[in-house]
Amino acid sequence: MKRNIQLFVIFCLAVSLVSFSGACAKKQVKEEAPVIDTSAEDAARKRAEEEAAAAKKRAEEEAAAAAKKRAEEEAAAAAKKRAEEEAARKLLQDQINAFESEKIYFDYDKADLKPEAQAVLEKKAKFLNENSSFAVTIEGHCDERGTNEYNLALGERRADAAKKFLASLGISEGRITTVSYGEEKPVAVGHDESAWSQNRRDEFKVNR
Repeated sequence: MKRNIQLFVIFCLAVSLVSFSGACAKKQVKEEAPVIDTSAEDAARKRAEEEAAAAKKRAEEEAAAAAKKRAEEEAAAAAKKRAEEEAARKLLQDQINAFESEKIYFDYDKADLKPEAQAVLEKKAKFLNENSSFAVTIEGHCDERGTNEYNLALGERRADAAKKFLASLGISEGRITTVSYGEEKPVAVGHDESAWSQNRRDEFKVNR
């Protein structure tokens, strides 16, 4: 009986020891494998991703703004260039119109250049020297008096007189063409000196 009691006590002690050892082992294992908190790293990664996305968006917006600015500047430069070219064309056309509208006039049955005619021709020579790609046709005209044949010859002498004067001012004769219309193209209709004085003339046409 006593022996049985001793065995029971030993058994209880053994069970207690095993339970205590297991609890310690579990506690030791639990202490060796703690839970790692990654929330801070996740938050940092999220912030980095958001910042990268924001930086990319800003870069794209800046690139788009720069491209828009370049396009606007190029459009403005092109518009300015077109305006300058149009102004230059208009100015040149105005000069051509003035050149062609100004005539020189002659006395009756004469082909001599009067001082005022020479002054007009000097202006025309200046224009031709400044625009070396242009040529000119000089048209000689007469009033209605005289025969057709005589007036054609007189118109030719008048055109030649203007040609020689322009050539003396440095205009190549190769750029100057002459033609006579005699009395065929009057600008004033009438049979008096008022009309005849307007018809005794040279006209000038620019050839581009």
